[in-house]
Amino acid sequence: MAEAGGLGRHRMVATRARRPWTLVAAALLLAVLSLVLWMKWRESRTRADQLQAELQQVYAEAESLRTQGIRAQQRVTQLERDLRLLLAGGGGSKPAAGAKTRRPR
Repeated sequence: MAEAGGLGRHRMVATRARRPWTLVAAALLLAVLSLVLWMKWRESRTRADQLQAELQQVYAEAESLRTQGIRAQQRVTQLERDLRLLLAGGGGSKPAAGAKTRRPR
């Protein structure tokens, strides 16, 4: 009986001493996958920030072009008005109101 108790202890020690290698491997795999996913997330976040900055730049350029287009259209409209006034005024003996005159140098 004493021998049976000794044998039981030996089995318990042997069982406790063994490591669950499957669990260790799974934990390492989980750590590696977590690291890879975190690195990919960081890369995608950096790329998203770059794209956001680029998008803001594109919007600013589009707004600038829109403003230039509006100013050009206003200038064309003003020049057409001035031309109509000059033609209606009998040959244009005097410049229209708001028209710039150049002095000879």
